[in-house]
Amino acid sequence: MFAYFTRLAPVGVLLAISVFSVDYSASQDFQPPRIEPAAAPGDVPKGVEVQARGPVHEAFATPLTEAKPTPTVGKKPPMPIEEMPPDERPEGDVVWIGGYYAWDDDRADFLWVSGCWRIKPENKEWVPGYWREIGDRWQWAPGFWANVQEQKAQPVTYYPEPPVQPNVAPPGEPPAADTFHLPGYWMWNGERYVWRAGYWTRVRPGYVYVASHYRWTPYGHVFVPGYWDLTVSRRGVLYAPIYVDTVVVGPRYVYTPYYAVRDTIVLDTLFVRASYGSYYFGDYYGPRYVAFGFEPCVVYSRRHYEPIIVYERWHYRDNPRWHDTQVTLVFERNAGRAPVPPRTVNVTKVTNVTNVTNVTNVTNVTNINSVVGTTKTVAAAQGQKTVALDNNTRAQVHQSAVKSQQTLAADRRKLESSPTTGPISAPRTTSLNVPTTPKPGSGGLPKTPGAKAPNDGKTVAGPVVSPPAKADLGKAGPPTNPKGNPPVVAPPPNTKGGPPVVTPPPNTKGSPPVVGPPPRDGGKGAPVVRPPDSKRPPEDTKKKK
Repeated sequence: MFAYFTRLAPVGVLLAISVFSVDYSASQDFQPPRIEPAAAPGDVPKGVEVQARGPVHEAFATPLTEAKPTPTVGKKPPMPIEEMPPDERPEGDVVWIGGYYAWDDDRADFLWVSGCWRIKPENKEWVPGYWREIGDRWQWAPGFWANVQEQKAQPVTYYPEPPVQPNVAPPGEPPAADTFHLPGYWMWNGERYVWRAGYWTRVRPGYVYVASHYRWTPYGHVFVPGYWDLTVSRRGVLYAPIYVDTVVVGPRYVYTPYYAVRDTIVLDTLFVRASYGSYYFGDYYGPRYVAFGFEPCVVYSRRHYEPIIVYERWHYRDNPRWHDTQVTLVFERNAGRAPVPPRTVNVTKVTNVTNVTNVTNVTNVTNINSVVGTTKTVAAAQGQKTVALDNNTRAQVHQSAVKSQQTLAADRRKLESSPTTGPISAPRTTSLNVPTTPKPGSGGLPKTPGAKAPNDGKTVAGPVVSPPAKADLGKAGPPTNPKGNPPVVAPPPNTKGGPPVVTPPPNTKGSPPVVGPPPRDGGKGAPVVRPPDSKRPPEDTKKKK
């Protein structure tokens, strides 16, 4: 009988699964584990330390930073932990995305970023990251959201490194209170990169817009077309990271995430670490972390498009000083004049999250010690219901995650380790195919009776804020949108799996890239704003105290 992390009693012998040395395939026979009744809360084994700060799981949220190679570290990551999903999940079409090791500068060692429940962005599938060996050092290749269509496996296209962002003038004041400015981006037009200008569009309550961007990989840059994603409080459940002493817990240790992180804490203590292309939450205040490259998200947003902060500013539109207050709070915490969140979790006192306080002014920063809670209490605080999972279902979810996510990570690692002769000069579509995750009720999670999609199907049309002239659209504009979908930033991918081919500008013979026209918002009308689930009050009507 061996030690377990909370909510998981002793199990049968499980084989440790590693993406470093095993090339999984969908045909491999995975034996579902035998799971006994869950252990009592707070039963953390020796060798495990629950953290109240750390990286935000990449699949849960990823900042829009410049796509550059990540730093290397001089220590080999441990074998991945065998991770079982919790015995509760949020209601809705969620999937379980497993955890991974991340480097922690404070301890000069690795910590485990727990898996998360996630409602996927529409027509997206998660491609997990992995650690790769470079001589005597190791480097993290970040994960990314890949486009999928028609429930078929999709290839991945790798592009040359895009140019540095041009120095464009600030967009100015918004033309309406419910509008925000989408930044421009570099697009491959079939021969070279051209700049596609930004434009104003309308807020979609309950959703943030992740602008088009690139993710660095060792094999090239992956283009991620812009997409709507749910707000942090509605996209699933994030779990606290842990430190694991693998010598103490033993090689057969099986971990089940139990301590969920409140979305309010994530939003109020969110940091961007551009060198890793990741968000972090918690206490990373002070000069030490500035040197490590941590920048508070609200400060980062003053120079960059930051989708989460853009939405939060609109959410607090009745408080014009909300953003300034958050920036002031950062300065006060850096100076030691305002309290900061704890760094570890007192597991014996985690019963609820009712004491978590959203920071609205720097004189009322109290009750910030309750960073985590159970899945049910954290979900309830976010306005979500939960569904209990029996042991067979948990085993099924575990098996599905191993077969899909770890197989894909291993395939990706093998492909991206192929020898190259330097930076690529043209896109290359590879044999790395991204499969679709089974829908609830089709071999994955059981479907929630009566559950609705995050969007209730109702639409609210509005005028286009800044439509381009019709003469400028040509073949570069996206197709019309007669069914009322949200604004389209980039046209659909081409048949080879990459971004759309834009009609080249006239000066294609060695001239500098031409700034193209902004994409058109929607079809005959305008971007559509869809409210959140009808069972919950609209996001903009919730007042945080």
